[in-house]
Amino acid sequence: MRLSELDPLIPLNDLREELLKLPKGYLFYEEELVNFLSRRRWPESDRRIDRTTFWRWRNDNGIERQKVFSRLDLLKLCRICDHYRVDGTRNEYLSIMKQKKELAFNR
Repeated sequence: MRLSELDPLIPLNDLREELLKLPKGYLFYEEELVNFLSRRRWPESDRRIDRTTFWRWRNDNGIERQKVFSRLDLLKLCRICDHYRVDGTRNEYLSIMKQKKELAFNR
C-alpha cells in the first residue's frame, strides 16, 4: 500500500484498520511519510512539513527510527499532525501525552 493512495484526511480509526491489513513489520520511508503528513496537515495547499518540524514531532512521540517508520509510528505522527491542523499548540500536545502516560502508569 502506498500512502499516496489514501485520502490524507482519513479518520485515525479508519487508517488504523487499513494499516492492520498490512503485513507485520511493514515500514514506510521518511519521504512518503512526510508527503502524507504534509497533505494531512494542509489539505488545501502544497505546503510541506519541513525537516525540523518532522523531527520535533518524531521526538515528541518518542520515535527513534530515522529513515523508516512503522505502522504505529505513522499513527502517532498523524495524531500530532491532526492536533496542529486544528490550531493546537506544542505545550497542549505534550500535556495530553503526559496525562496519557500518567493514566497508563496508574493502572
